[in-house]
Amino acid sequence: MNSLLSKARWLGALAAGAALLLAGSGSAGAVTGTSGGPVPGVPRTVELDSSPASVAVSPDGRKAYVAVKDSIKGAKVKVVDTQSGAITGVVTLSTGLGAGPGPLAVSPDGSRVYVLFSTARKAPLADLGAIDTATDTVVSSTEVPDQPRPEGTLPGALTSLVVSPDGTRVYVGQDGPARYHRPAEPSARVLSFSPQQQGFTAAVPVPGRHLGSIVTSPGGDTAYAATDENLVHLDTSTGTPIVAGAIAAPIGSVPSLALSPDGNRLYGVGNGGTGYAVDLATGTLSTIDIAPGQWLQNPSVGADGTRLYMVQQDLTSADGTASVLALDTATDTLVPAEGITGLTWVTGLALGPDARTFYLTVNSTLQIIGF
Repeated sequence: MNSLLSKARWLGALAAGAALLLAGSGSAGAVTGTSGGPVPGVPRTVELDSSPASVAVSPDGRKAYVAVKDSIKGAKVKVVDTQSGAITGVVTLSTGLGAGPGPLAVSPDGSRVYVLFSTARKAPLADLGAIDTATDTVVSSTEVPDQPRPEGTLPGALTSLVVSPDGTRVYVGQDGPARYHRPAEPSARVLSFSPQQQGFTAAVPVPGRHLGSIVTSPGGDTAYAATDENLVHLDTSTGTPIVAGAIAAPIGSVPSLALSPDGNRLYGVGNGGTGYAVDLATGTLSTIDIAPGQWLQNPSVGADGTRLYMVQQDLTSADGTASVLALDTATDTLVPAEGITGLTWVTGLALGPDARTFYLTVNSTLQIIGF
């Protein structure tokens, strides 16, 4: 049974919706946004009947998009109405045994959902799909171009994607090429996709064998990519990423990244329970001992920049015990009263555009939690 811990900031929608979340269904009534802004999700559990991989939310907060692997039926994206909990659309990306999805992202204007996926013919993620959100149909499916690689190696895994703030570019992260059960080559790269041209326009090598996540600045002229070697600073002002420098990042694994709303502070979390924070104005990096021995993922910074939220997966647990942690960004300390416990096998977390709703993919469900 899920246990939702709340005090102060959490007493609103979270307390009202806790019974619905625990029951796994129900309605909290009509919800409207404030001042025309994005609406909060209605707390509930939505049964997906599939294995979810990732989740993203529309800019108006009314739709959640969940990438799922539907048994032998392949890679799909399920569209969820965040107010009613109904699945209003199912978009098929590929079919057949071995097909599955990866990360997905919504364009800033909400007109497109981009998702990495595989086909039955190519089990690793190999294609970038674009979905028209007005019709819930695939408008393009583009295979990622092969990378320079030694004979006998396979293309590196596709690990991440992000849409630029103006929607004119989609950046995809890729590991270096590798042999079966062998370490990847030191040839990770960032690819740039043009929605207008419906094709990849650039591939930029970055230091490292593995690439974690990519984040872009609010202005869109800068991006950061996390590799197993360091934090890579990219100049994206021309749409073609250029390596502008790197910041040494003492962390034991390729981290997931989150950027503060003002673009001044960057956070990274990963395996081992250690994270880091970077003051981008000075380049100063400080480490944060968050949850020793645990796997941290899916970081997201709240709208006011005072909290960093992330998923903690307990690596010592046989039943996939997981939780959501809240970190005070002023003191770099955990705020237990604002966490969520009692979860299992969390594969994705998205903080809604209203900045007051969590969307969590848990086992075969989407859990919508307000706070």
